[in-house]
Amino acid sequence: MKLRPEGKHLEYKKAQNSLPKDFWETYSSFANTEGGRILLGITDDLEIHGVTNPQKIQNELFTNLNNTQKVNRNILSDDNILVQTLDGKTIIEILVPEASISQKPIYMNQNPKQSWIRDFETDRKATEEELKAMLRNSQDDLDSDLLEGFDILDLDENSLSEYKILLSQSDSRFQSMSNLDMLIEIGAFKRDRTVTEKLEYKLTIGGLLFFGKYNSITSAHGLQNFHLDYFNYINSAERWRDRVAPGEPGYPNINIFNFYRIVLSKLIATIDSEFELDKSLKRTTYVRDIEVSLREALANSLIHTDYFSEDSVKIEVYNSYYSFFNPGKMKISVEEFINGGTPKPRNHTITNLFRKVGISERAGSGGPQIFATAQNNKLNFPNIELGQNSTLIQIWKVDIADAHPDLEEHEKAILKLLTKEMLPQSSREIKDKLGLSKHYFDKAIKNLVSANFVEQTGQGKATKYTLKTGTREYLASLQQMFNLLQSYHTLK
Repeated sequence: MKLRPEGKHLEYKKAQNSLPKDFWETYSSFANTEGGRILLGITDDLEIHGVTNPQKIQNELFTNLNNTQKVNRNILSDDNILVQTLDGKTIIEILVPEASISQKPIYMNQNPKQSWIRDFETDRKATEEELKAMLRNSQDDLDSDLLEGFDILDLDENSLSEYKILLSQSDSRFQSMSNLDMLIEIGAFKRDRTVTEKLEYKLTIGGLLFFGKYNSITSAHGLQNFHLDYFNYINSAERWRDRVAPGEPGYPNINIFNFYRIVLSKLIATIDSEFELDKSLKRTTYVRDIEVSLREALANSLIHTDYFSEDSVKIEVYNSYYSFFNPGKMKISVEEFINGGTPKPRNHTITNLFRKVGISERAGSGGPQIFATAQNNKLNFPNIELGQNSTLIQIWKVDIADAHPDLEEHEKAILKLLTKEMLPQSSREIKDKLGLSKHYFDKAIKNLVSANFVEQTGQGKATKYTLKTGTREYLASLQQMFNLLQSYHTLK
């Protein structure tokens, strides 16, 4: 058996007679990052020495796992341990899962500063910012605490006026309310229950972030790095064409509500780009669907941001896609995001303020809508990248062929055909429909199959080709089928 070299999710340790001391650093780093496998009995230069007493080592492992003076949390069970023989020698394989957000950080010696992170094939101590982020993520709510020394004068009057107009459209009571009464009603101000002799309401962190003047927001403890950025790079490889950010001309008081309204308007204005749509698609449907995706992605980023991070929200527009980056790792899995269901926002007050005016109204609906847009309009499926404390969602304006400009023209033509056709296509069908010679077809299809764009089934004359269905596409397809079934049963 040929061993793979160590990597981000694989670590070897000699461990002939006992559990090595540095095992716990790797246990912590895998648990705090993306999980991984530790193989005991193999050196880091891939020499198989084996372990002499596997039972002793397992007993030592679980004794320490359940000793809070050694490690703060045990996330392993017997199912995570596998004793096997390799080249005639006994080795122990330990599968360390990624800890849940509520379990992190996993640390050693009763000291949170002994939290470790996996970087490529090495373990390193978590930085102060990474540790703080893990501790914040373990909390259910980051923005509902009350602020001392802040009041309604720290809020932007224009933001309050615009928000009241939106509220009044569904509830006329708000038209005659004072701004303070409105803020209490919607939860931006909350009662301070530590004060018993009188009723006293104080501004919440979420209320300040949502409505605040920029200088007031950045003067609050922990929010000095608050920053929201929008860049338009369409037809501009280097410098942006348009920007929205605090300090830019015309934007003296950027808060979450102002940023959402301004940026959504700018995003929608970029939808009708120069790309030619397939004639089978209706432009009105395409524009409406993309608008829904952009609204959901923008609200999702602002609702789930870790505003105490040193990083900032960044919304970017390029010729072929939109990018939504926010500090704060998504609290649910990618699969859960795609399928919908119960969301886990880290900012309950901000979430509530958005929903009061019908923004991101249906809990958990954003992910399915974003992916349904891609599927219905035959666009390249969205990319989701989760960092240690960040989330990036890319929404494409174009199909899978145009999303990969490095492809040859014949390769793009085949991808566009397979995107359009509902059924798998034979080589003859593809060549006839595209007018390709055998030489160009064979070269193109070989590259597409090896690059995992196209899936080949059958043999000989029965060979068929179809788009490769990845996990996200498959889940989105299942979600759409489920929605159709629900609609069918409702009609019955």
